[in-house]
Parts: sequence; structure tokens; C-alpha cells
Amino acid sequence: MVRAVAIRRPITVLLLIAVTVSIVAMTVWTGGKSYSKVDPRPFDDLQLIADRFGSRPMSTQLLAVLIVPIIGNILLFVPWGFLMFIALYTVDRPTMQTYLLTFLLGLSFTLAIEAWQYFLPSRVVDVNDVIWNSAGAIIGAVLGHMRLRVRFEFE
Repeated sequence: MVRAVAIRRPITVLLLIAVTVSIVAMTVWTGGKSYSKVDPRPFDDLQLIADRFGSRPMSTQLLAVLIVPIIGNILLFVPWGFLMFIALYTVDRPTMQTYLLTFLLGLSFTLAIEAWQYFLPSRVVDVNDVIWNSAGAIIGAVLGHMRLRVRFEFE
């Protein structure tokens, strides 16, 4: 016997709103607590990691300071992208259009957060956050799309 649990669109939208509010709350809570006050260029974080790996062994602490923000920014937006894709997905809308809408809305959301942070007194704005948040939204969208094709059975 196969049992499917259906989550209706209004519940998905409520979950999406809850995740959005959580992201904003985490942004407020962590505002001004950055380890760096410089305005990096896109992908500076990856360049720094590549330079450090090439020149000498990297300490665990330095690795954590460089990689954890990347992973954190990606993971922060995965649930958002997942829920947004599900909320936007319909049989009538082409799947690529749903991906594009999810990406554009995710990009708009993260740009709004960064623009808001720009005007805070404890200004910590990073273009790399926009890049990694958008990547998280796309990964979430892919997972949201995959949920249609994956079925787990335990025996």
C-alpha cells in the first residue's frame, strides 16, 4: 500500500512565509557581527580559498572562517527555493519558467536584504552573499522539482 501525504498550496505558502520571516530574523540577529568590514568583489571568497590552498596548508580555523559563510549562505536559501518552487509550480506553467521565477524571486529577496543591510549603521554588505543565497535558491528549486520524481519505499 502506497500512502501519499498531500500538502495543500496554502500550507506551502505559509511555510514559505515562515522561512522568509526566519531569514529576515536571522539577518537582523547577525547584523554587524561579521569578521570582515571590507567590500569584497564577487567570488573573492573562492579566490582566497584557492590562494590559501596553493600557498600553504590551511588551518582548520581559517578554513571554517572562509567556507562556513559560503555553506551557511547556500543552506539558508535552500528551504526558501524549495518552497518557492513548489508554490509556483503548476502543470500549466513550463518547468523552466518556474525555475526562472524561483531564481529571480530569490535574487530579488537577497538583493533586498543586502540593500537593507547597506543602510544599517553596522553595515555588512557582501556581494558574495547574493551569489551564494541565489545558488541556495536554485538548489532548493532543483530539490523541489526532484520531489516529483523521487519516491521512497521502506520494506
